[in-house]
Amino acid sequence: MAQSAMQGSMNWTLGQLRTFVAVADHGTMTAAARVLGYTPGAVSQHMSALRRVVGTDLVVQSGRGLALTETGQLLLGRARAVLAAEEQAAQAVRGRVEGSLHGVTLGVFGSASVVAFGPAAAKLSGSGISLQAREVDVEVMQSAVLEGRIDVGIGIDYPSSPLAPQRGLLMHTMRSERFGVVAAAHLPDPTVEELAAASWILPRNESTFGRAMRFACAELGFAPRESHIVVDSAVALAMVGSGMGYTLATPVMMSLAPSTARLVPGIAAGGRRIVIMVHERMAEQPAIAHVVDVLGEVFTELSLAAD
Repeated sequence: MAQSAMQGSMNWTLGQLRTFVAVADHGTMTAAARVLGYTPGAVSQHMSALRRVVGTDLVVQSGRGLALTETGQLLLGRARAVLAAEEQAAQAVRGRVEGSLHGVTLGVFGSASVVAFGPAAAKLSGSGISLQAREVDVEVMQSAVLEGRIDVGIGIDYPSSPLAPQRGLLMHTMRSERFGVVAAAHLPDPTVEELAAASWILPRNESTFGRAMRFACAELGFAPRESHIVVDSAVALAMVGSGMGYTLATPVMMSLAPSTARLVPGIAAGGRRIVIMVHERMAEQPAIAHVVDVLGEVFTELSLAAD
């Protein structure tokens, strides 16, 4: 029965196979969701779709976890082989073959990209490594690394809402910095009472970034009056420069700010850590290890300049 269920063309997707392998490795859909950066509902949908493709159950309930059926055990080894072959093909397309230019894909976003990508690419010039930027939502940077969509990711970790550890993911802190109040350059320094009564430009509360900003405001002693909800930091900083309200930013984030916006001196709260993410199975590859080292140099130089 198991053999017949596997015969013929199977219209599964790589995403479904990755989900299946994660469920098999971690024993529950909830644990697999944490590792993949998905919601449990998305994992359940992938598993249901894969079951329909295969035509029989791949897992069954066993105590508090899931156990593979005979067909699931048969598929697991083949799924691992398919995913390994896909990774090798992606590496070859990126130029990671002996004697050719090594391509390393760097997941980037906003301010960290502005301050890090250019200097890192310059340091890698002549090294035989081609650094390729790919914009990734910082909220899913972990899953992008784990799924192999990027080789190295620049991410953000907030002490007030820390990233959950993910199996197989290595994270290196590059820089820690605090939030400061950003005001229009032509305005005088505000008091806490004035900040509490003023209009604020903040990201949505559902994001880790938005929650970190609101925790920082609470640390300063007030709840912000949210007049504008803006996700893009560059847009928020431009609005501040136009006199439309206040926001919070770190020194690195201020690389996106216009000359009409400034950090108010003497006010700091909350904070964030800029981290470099890499899959542990890729960390020892010479090209990727060298890129991580170079990014470390870039952020060290940035910290020394800021201090």
